[in-house]
Amino acid sequence: MALDNFYHNLPKVELHAHLNGSLSSATLLQLKRFHADSGILDKTNAFIDEFFVSAGDTRSLSDCFQVFGIAHALTSVPEAVGLATALTLKEFEEDGCCYVELRSTPRQTENMSRTQYVDAIIKSIERSISTAKEITSLAIEYHNSYPDIVLGLELSGDPTIGKFQDFVPFLNQARAAGLKITLHCGEVANEQEILEMLDFQPERIGHGICIHPRLGGSDKTWQKLCDMKIPVAVPADANLPGKALSDMPTATPPTGSNCVLI
Repeated sequence: MALDNFYHNLPKVELHAHLNGSLSSATLLQLKRFHADSGILDKTNAFIDEFFVSAGDTRSLSDCFQVFGIAHALTSVPEAVGLATALTLKEFEEDGCCYVELRSTPRQTENMSRTQYVDAIIKSIERSISTAKEITSLAIEYHNSYPDIVLGLELSGDPTIGKFQDFVPFLNQARAAGLKITLHCGEVANEQEILEMLDFQPERIGHGICIHPRLGGSDKTWQKLCDMKIPVAVPADANLPGKALSDMPTATPPTGSNCVLI
């Protein structure tokens, strides 16, 4: 088990990943669900198990290439290509990949040109950053118009996706415009990112559970939080499903050091 964790946490590079050959069973199910929700005819007519080739499989190389028809049928519109790209890159990141070379042959279908295929992949990769830029602009615009109502900007979302440093330019832009900054920090154990967020000196931290050494953090992250006296808001209903209530008091800074809201 310890060795499994070591390999999982080991930083990796992926130098030869084909998009349609990297679709997991979970991603294929998401694509089939997308087709059903969008009213797009699902032409695969195959069990997802048929897509996977494992040790001992007796199918020929020709048979294996035919299996890719399942992936092609489920990525025949730009929206599906974008979804497949986003989900696949997320899985690589969750597996510890810090660098991925993802390749795919631009395909033309009756509902998509080759240009649309490439655009869908590019937009899927860029979407989180472009969205952050748009939201920051909106926050600044409405703060300028309603300074007593729109007071700050918060960075939140799935903590296993993306990198904090990618959003720092937008957070700096918002801060320069007079907005206060709140960061969801320490929702998962990630010492480097926690330290980067603390160095940013937000006006408040949300969650913060995995900053404490007993809950996934380290002595370094915990001491830095206490030294910087950044207020922490711990939403008990959001954190407790994964953390026992009995552990919560151990994550409370010494009186007079930090403001903790639960």
